[in-house]
Amino acid sequence: MAIQDDFSVASNGDIRHVSGTTVYSVNAFHAWLQDLADDASPSGNDLISILSDDPSSIEGGRATDKPRALNLLGAFNIDDDAAKYINFGSVAQASGATLYTGLKSIGTPLVAGSPVYVVQNGAKLTTYWPNGHIQVMVKAKTGGALIDSGDVRVFSRKYGQTYADFLTNLAAGGEQPAAISTALTDWTTLNEAGAAALSAKVTITPGDVTKTLGANTKLFKGQVILSGGCTVAEAAQYLQYVCREASTTTINGVEGWRYRALDASYDPNAAAPFGIVAGGKWFVAQGWWVEGVLAGDSQNYQLTSHDGTVMTAPIAATIEIGNLTVADRVLAGRDNGSGGFLTNEYTLNGATTAGGSTCVVNEAIKADTPPVGYIRVNGVPYNYTGYVAGTKTFTISGTWGQIHANASPAWVPFLDLVADAGTESNSYTSAGNFTGRVKVRRGGASPIKPFETTFAVGSTGGGTNLIRTLD
Repeated sequence: MAIQDDFSVASNGDIRHVSGTTVYSVNAFHAWLQDLADDASPSGNDLISILSDDPSSIEGGRATDKPRALNLLGAFNIDDDAAKYINFGSVAQASGATLYTGLKSIGTPLVAGSPVYVVQNGAKLTTYWPNGHIQVMVKAKTGGALIDSGDVRVFSRKYGQTYADFLTNLAAGGEQPAAISTALTDWTTLNEAGAAALSAKVTITPGDVTKTLGANTKLFKGQVILSGGCTVAEAAQYLQYVCREASTTTINGVEGWRYRALDASYDPNAAAPFGIVAGGKWFVAQGWWVEGVLAGDSQNYQLTSHDGTVMTAPIAATIEIGNLTVADRVLAGRDNGSGGFLTNEYTLNGATTAGGSTCVVNEAIKADTPPVGYIRVNGVPYNYTGYVAGTKTFTISGTWGQIHANASPAWVPFLDLVADAGTESNSYTSAGNFTGRVKVRRGGASPIKPFETTFAVGSTGGGTNLIRTLD
């Protein structure tokens, strides 16, 4: 069928779509109206002729290679239904009081069958176009006023692939682009039914909370609360599910299908509004605290607080020395790179005082310092029961046995003990890799030759086994 079969023109200027499914360009629509306007007299449903007012003008002249802005003149007008069958440009009418602007999505890659929908003024427009990239017209102005300042946001959100959205403004008319691309997600291993079933294990609770993770205590704007053995990988999938196009979940007062971020100041993650999963780790969207994380998941997520601080759970690490026997003397610490222990990692801030029980140092206490253990000052070991990193203070068990001068060297071994088992270890919070050194000696009964070696310490710790050689 031809365009004259698909549209009618009434005597009052109403141009309406009456049949067919063909979509015509603005240029073709204008050409049809002008073709009618040179007829000797009206015919059929098309009541335009040389006797009628001029129905339309097109800015910049006719062109088939670029979108055009069409002005319907006088009383001539289209309605929302007719606009569905016109694209590649804009149509203004009623002296510019009503404007339909072209909207075209662009971008690669786009997964085959990706649905694309348009949100205007907080409402989802009825989708009448097929899946995939769109080229449509959207009413941008009515009654002389722009609808939501002319803004629309184009979305694609199909569970099982990355999401996308793009804000564009239609006030200028013509045809405006919206960049949309999608890709399959390898981390959404659950199907939609499996993801939906997690609603009993994941609770979304907006609201200010102050939480501590590792060395940071920060403000968050909401919580994702896990229960029933829910893993962070499952939670990430459920939260992706509740943001899909068909979602009926409301998040902080916003429908899931258009939810983008918890706070207007945040930079949204378009691909996954609650955060993407990569390399087995969930990078949680800003402002969300995750409560109830399983112990085995402690390294499988990363948070960003309200002020933008990136927070991860501390990594538990262990220094372990094996092949010992009871009564072996063991000393393990950092290697100084010159064949010995790093015995000057700290210096005293002031001389110790008789009867005192605190040890203040000048340097920041290392983040991987064991929570309890021994600090050696001028080589003398003192048991400490805790420390405060902010004040650089160790608390000594009992009191000082002797006075140590200001600026005396001090260091903290990881192991400083007499073995009472075949393996001795100590745990701490990992703060990076380093080279460790161990020294084991045993005289008296069953003596061994002194043993000393270095070993690599990684993110989860390190250690070595003693080589026992009788002396």
